[in-house]
Amino acid sequence: MHLIISPYPARYEKHAVTTTALPVFVRPIKPEDAPLLVDLFHVLSPTSIYFRFFSPIKELSEDMLARFTQIDYDREIALVAVDASGTAQEILLGVARVISDPDGKKAEFAVLVGDLWQGKGIGALLLENCLHIAKERGIETVWGTVLRENTQMLALGRKLGFSVCRVPESTDCELTIDLRAVTFDEAGRIQRS
Repeated sequence: MHLIISPYPARYEKHAVTTTALPVFVRPIKPEDAPLLVDLFHVLSPTSIYFRFFSPIKELSEDMLARFTQIDYDREIALVAVDASGTAQEILLGVARVISDPDGKKAEFAVLVGDLWQGKGIGALLLENCLHIAKERGIETVWGTVLRENTQMLALGRKLGFSVCRVPESTDCELTIDLRAVTFDEAGRIQRS
């Protein structure tokens, strides 16, 4: 029996502008993005690292880099935002991912944006595009665990229509969105009523 590896989904590549007028190139992550992901990690504050990884890690291990960049495109959606303002060097500004359960109906999300680019609409743009792709694939519910003190992520979740509830016997919160009740515009952005 042959293992089939899905090809790079170039159809998800696009140029976009964030709500703060920052030009970015959004595309799926590639295995060769490992060095760019290391560079992104190095511009993160200890707080940002803790909020994303739930522990104070110092470096991304080779195993972590492989897990984050060498993905199964059929089961995982991982989009990166690259600076498109004309710099010669490719700079990764942020990454968002949605990883589906084996049943393909529920998925977990994660978002990471470099400290220099937080609050510029990159996380919202990436997550909305991931959710749009997830809905196209038939995923019904997307959820994620967020630390209670991560107020920016909680605010982003609420803005995008996630419900926020406290995890019992924990200081964590769970964000959940029912994609069956969400509509998207042609650009992959959530339509708000």
